[in-house]
Amino acid sequence: MANPLLSFFDGLSGHWALNLESCVPRVELYEKRNASSRPSLGFFVLLISASVIATLGLISNSTAVVIGAMIVAPLMDPILSLAFGLVVSDGLLIRRSSVTVLLGTAAVIATSALISLILGINHVESEITARTSPNLIDLGIAVAAAIAGSFTMTRERLSNSIAGVAIAVALVPPLCVCGIGLTLGSEVVAVFGRGTVAGLTNQIAEGSFLLFLANLIGITVASLVVFLVQQYGSLTRCWRNLLIWLGLLGLLCIPLSSALHDFSVRQQMDAVFGRFKSGQRKQLDVVKKDPVLWSKVRMMYSNVRVQDNIAVLDLVLNAPEDLLTQSVLDDVYRRMAEKAVTLGLEDIDVRISVIPNRVYRFDPDGPLPKGKT
Repeated sequence: MANPLLSFFDGLSGHWALNLESCVPRVELYEKRNASSRPSLGFFVLLISASVIATLGLISNSTAVVIGAMIVAPLMDPILSLAFGLVVSDGLLIRRSSVTVLLGTAAVIATSALISLILGINHVESEITARTSPNLIDLGIAVAAAIAGSFTMTRERLSNSIAGVAIAVALVPPLCVCGIGLTLGSEVVAVFGRGTVAGLTNQIAEGSFLLFLANLIGITVASLVVFLVQQYGSLTRCWRNLLIWLGLLGLLCIPLSSALHDFSVRQQMDAVFGRFKSGQRKQLDVVKKDPVLWSKVRMMYSNVRVQDNIAVLDLVLNAPEDLLTQSVLDDVYRRMAEKAVTLGLEDIDVRISVIPNRVYRFDPDGPLPKGKT
């Protein structure tokens, strides 16, 4: 009995078979990786242009501009050449690719720092802050993008997919954030939507550079494995290189796994505030004690930051004058502290700002202002 699925494809094309593209020959791929490992004028022109685009996009908080910079940036090419050099155990290719990556990294950071100094940046917005707290999710993205990128390199018919890989892995924007962070003082102002948070400790350069390292190491290890599986190299020759980079990956996972826990806690707390903002107050413990009081309170702004297992909450509430007394706010803090313990946090710092409102009522039958009839 004929397979109905195959019969369906036969009806569409007359014949169906899985298309297994042949690999690019080893010599040809080596020549391409060797050429991409060399720093050239074109490489630096594209890289610096991408740095300018990304830096201006980050400063102006424009996602579309930052994405455009990812497409232009050629930094992934020498990293793939580094991975290929590791799998074939070519010392010259490894050194040349490493130098190109280091020079490219320095060029991006210097360019973004120069632009930040010229523009006098003293505050950061969401496009910048989003790249200062990397976790294991970012490493997973880098590994998946590297598998796609390295596999694309070995298949001629898939070469058009490299632009999408460049967007996914995002190497240049974290370096630009690092350059911007190096020009800021010890304290900066972070802008979140319509609210601002002053006194934010400047961890921007460190966090964003950690994100770049996660991308770099994730790409290198995943690409090395992909090249090895396709037999472009021999495990007996490259096992030392593989162990070294797997060790670096393991070390990187330590801070990233801690950051993933912080990210999970922040998501849970944001979900609680989101329910309050959307009017689903009855689900919250603090509201159940006095639902009449909290029905008159609006949450204007909330921001949660978690770092080193310590949470910092910034809340802006709007309520009738004299409604939110010190005892009420103390109860809010106590309940949040108890919630923080259940989430595994070491400490919590709650900053609550209350915007009072007053309702004025006018008597239509009362006396009119002077001069009015």
